[in-house]
Amino acid sequence: MEKKPKEYALEYAGFWVRLGAIVTDMVVLLLTYAIFLKLATLIVSFSMVNVFGSLCWDVGLIKGLFLNPLFLLAAFVIKIAYFVGFWTWRGQTPGKMLLGIKVIRTDSSPVTLGHAFLRYLGYIVSALTLYIGFIWVAFDEHKQGLHDKIADTYVVKLPVRQVVLAQTYARTGAHLA
Repeated sequence: MEKKPKEYALEYAGFWVRLGAIVTDMVVLLLTYAIFLKLATLIVSFSMVNVFGSLCWDVGLIKGLFLNPLFLLAAFVIKIAYFVGFWTWRGQTPGKMLLGIKVIRTDSSPVTLGHAFLRYLGYIVSALTLYIGFIWVAFDEHKQGLHDKIADTYVVKLPVRQVVLAQTYARTGAHLA
């Protein structure tokens, strides 16, 4: 006899829990950017000192001349890799993991690389519409933002895992002693 997997009723994740997840993700990204910028500054500073001597030890000058365009490009690439990578790998960024929500396709299948990239492009469109694409989550029947509609995704709450006690503990109450 073939065993069917358990089915769960999906509950869509609302605006506030999703906002909490994105704020958490932004904190993680800001810490990543800060570490990247510090390392890049140290590397460029030491290499410039070796080439030009102590005349170019001004870190502000080095940041202004060499790191800003590179940093902006690297930050953009890191951000895309972060969201697209986590959505493809687990369907969850660290913020979504923390709050127990997950991105899935509307047919309940996992998010593919292509759909994850489309969803990220939808983030850009949602932001360009004065964030109305994100705010729309609060009013949509399926709690989809513009980025979800573009990528054909939902964000759902994960079922809460319950601790099941062994029958002997549950019956005797020995664990409460």
